[in-house]
Amino acid sequence: MIGTKKCSTTISAGCYISYTATAVVLFSIGMMSCQQPVWESGLDSPDQLGLAVVDALNTKDIIKLNGCRVLQAEYVSWIYPAFPKSGFPPNYAWANLNKKCNVGMRRWIDRFGGLNLSFVEMRFDKPTQMYEGFELLRGTVLRLRNATGQELDLKILGSVVKKNDRYKLLSYDD
Repeated sequence: MIGTKKCSTTISAGCYISYTATAVVLFSIGMMSCQQPVWESGLDSPDQLGLAVVDALNTKDIIKLNGCRVLQAEYVSWIYPAFPKSGFPPNYAWANLNKKCNVGMRRWIDRFGGLNLSFVEMRFDKPTQMYEGFELLRGTVLRLRNATGQELDLKILGSVVKKNDRYKLLSYDD
C-alpha cells in the first residue's frame, strides 16, 4: 500500500512511539491495580447517614436504603479480607450479609415506612473496631422522633464503616 507504514519485527522511529505508548498504558494499568479501591458514595458524617436512612424510610424507598450500604465490590475486595478469617469465601459471606440486609430493609420499611419520622441523632453504644484502612462503628442506635413528638431509639442498623472520613452502613439488622 502506498503511504501506509507497517511495523514488523524491526523497530523504526515510527514504531518506537507506539511501543512507548503501549508501555506507558501497561504501566498505568499495573499501577491502578496496586491502588486501594475507591470508597464510592459514602456520606460525610453519621448524621448524614442517619438522615438518608430516615428519608428512605419516610418515602418507603428500598433502593435509597440499599444505597446507604457498602457495595459488594467494596465488601469482597477490602472489608471482608480485613476481618478475622472465617473459612467462608468472600462472595459467600457477601451473599449471606446481603440476604440478611434485604430481609431487614423490607421489615423496617413495612414497620416504619411512611410514618413521617424525624432524625434526631445516630450514636454508637459499642467500642469502635479498627481495621486496616477503615473503622467499624458498632452498636448503632438511630434516635427518631415520630409525628406526635415522641422519641424512640431504633436498633435496626448494623455497624457503620468509616473510611477516608466517609460513612456507609455495613448492614441492616434483620
